[in-house]
Amino acid sequence: MDLSAARQVAASPRPWRNPMPVASRAARDPLFAFLLAGVALFGGYQVVQHFEKPPVIFTPEIEQAQVADLATLTGRKATAQDRARLKAEYLAEELLFREAIDRNMHLTDGETRKRLVDKVRYLIAGAPPEPSEEELVDHYATHLNLYRAEPRTSFTQIFRQQKPADAGVLLARLNAGETIGGEDFWLGRDFPRYGDSMVRGIFGQPFVDTLKTAPEGRWIGPIPSPRGWHFVKKSERIASAMIPFPAIKDQVRQDYMITHSNAAISQALAGLKEKFDVEE
Repeated sequence: MDLSAARQVAASPRPWRNPMPVASRAARDPLFAFLLAGVALFGGYQVVQHFEKPPVIFTPEIEQAQVADLATLTGRKATAQDRARLKAEYLAEELLFREAIDRNMHLTDGETRKRLVDKVRYLIAGAPPEPSEEELVDHYATHLNLYRAEPRTSFTQIFRQQKPADAGVLLARLNAGETIGGEDFWLGRDFPRYGDSMVRGIFGQPFVDTLKTAPEGRWIGPIPSPRGWHFVKKSERIASAMIPFPAIKDQVRQDYMITHSNAAISQALAGLKEKFDVEE
């Protein structure tokens, strides 16, 4: 080839190549598809993490509120050192709070759980309006079973930690009017007009049942209890009776408020069950 022909070949434009076949082949590559899926998953995870764990930000509104509180408490303006301290304290408290949530302390710590439940109860139910006298009387009349004084008993006991071997002889001596010795009992010998619930808490339900049917004025026993053995003489039994409304008005008012709050909570629970997908 002579020099002029070589120059013509060099000067002629190179043929244009379409890049699409290369991109098409890359798109069909399984490794490329896997890479795209990984990028999409990573991006989606970052978005979800952003919404689930929003960043801790000390906003100007928070700073303004804290500075105002400081001025109210101390009667002076906040210095630069005060502002720095308030910011550090806020961030520390917020971080510790989020760490507590991240550790599920609101689910596992009983006291924390109770406080949160009580707070949400109040947010849902609010404070019921103050009831009128008529509403209180109506609540009292509708729930008479709640306002009865429990049965009460007056009795004397002689305590022994171990069951006496001569229990029958001792019982006969007591009913003959003799005095026999007993061991010290932390509440003493005499129990004037003790309610059944109090007797139950001290001696147990079997003791209460025996005391109910015991004759008045005579010694019986020894009756077993978780504490030991007791010779008992019942002197008085007062039956259950209604407590007059004026004597229990404060309790009726409290019960009225609780009843109305519970009604609001019950109404809200239906929606909460759907929201949190309760399985029953």
